[in-house]
Amino acid sequence: MPRDDAKRTCGFCGAELPEPKGPGRRRVYCDAGHRRQAQRRRERERPSAGEGRRSLGQEIAAELHRLAGALLEATYAGEDLAELVQRARAVQNEIDCFLAAEVLAGRARGARWDDIGRAVNVTAETARSKWQADRVRRQLDHRALSQRAAPLPAPRTLASIQPGKTAVPADGPAPGAPVTARQRLAAALSQAQRESGFSIRRIADLTMLSPSFISRVLSGERLPSWDLVCHLCTIVGQEPRELRLLCEVAHGITQPARQTVTEYIASLKAALRGLHLAAARPSPEQVHRRSNGRVPAWLVTQVLNGDAVPEWEILGATVTALGGQAADFKPLWEAIHYSVLMADDSRVSGLVTDPTT
Repeated sequence: MPRDDAKRTCGFCGAELPEPKGPGRRRVYCDAGHRRQAQRRRERERPSAGEGRRSLGQEIAAELHRLAGALLEATYAGEDLAELVQRARAVQNEIDCFLAAEVLAGRARGARWDDIGRAVNVTAETARSKWQADRVRRQLDHRALSQRAAPLPAPRTLASIQPGKTAVPADGPAPGAPVTARQRLAAALSQAQRESGFSIRRIADLTMLSPSFISRVLSGERLPSWDLVCHLCTIVGQEPRELRLLCEVAHGITQPARQTVTEYIASLKAALRGLHLAAARPSPEQVHRRSNGRVPAWLVTQVLNGDAVPEWEILGATVTALGGQAADFKPLWEAIHYSVLMADDSRVSGLVTDPTT
């Protein structure tokens, strides 16, 4: 039988394999470890039989969205430069992996290197060299292994940004634990339930739902509809409008209907008061400390009362100090300023800090 003179390489890492000695099946991988890793890679890349399964590119994009949001929140939390650089590099690494995964998927669909090169504004030769299949698979395997390690910590919470404190402060529970819109909504509903004095069983009776379901809603395990949020608020004596933004963000609704400037300001006030509720109603002095002194206590009071709409840096720091996501409030703040410019209403323009001055 003629012998194959071509160099043989490992099917996982691409390293050159030694010449076989004696009879038997030829090696395909460097060792058993590389064989197992190659099998796991094939399982990850195998198309799912079920519908709705996200592609690797979509999964990376979702993680990229989380990392970018954490970077934004870290800036408002006043993280130091080293922390911001670490987070920015994590975003860049995820962008590199996203492009690699999409190029690999494009090649699997039959895309030519010329087309890929034009899409990323490089030559076909550069694209072929940068995203060679084995190199991309090793890059994605390395990412998958890195995902098992502890992720970057969340931006400093209300407890951790207080100088010298790392635990829940003695003057009240720190609302830094809720990290998603669903958890913040659940925290607000749970706080309202505790303040009302109503038991979960009593609320279940009034809503004609099971106590276990109400418990899951209050713990954040189940996401309630807006109708249910309104019903729960009515029972416990909470203003539903204050939880509307939390509910909309939790449901992925990011484009509210157009309102007047006074309605926008009222919506911002309600949203901030809902976030304040989710944070277990910290005092203005607590919010001042948790913002690293960036937001004066008197201004916290004005903002929560709807008597002022500060510049974005101050409002973003206030939202972060209350344990929220500043990016969720940015569209509402921008809508207020746009409406003020268009309306030219002296009754409300005095409430809004001009960002250009």
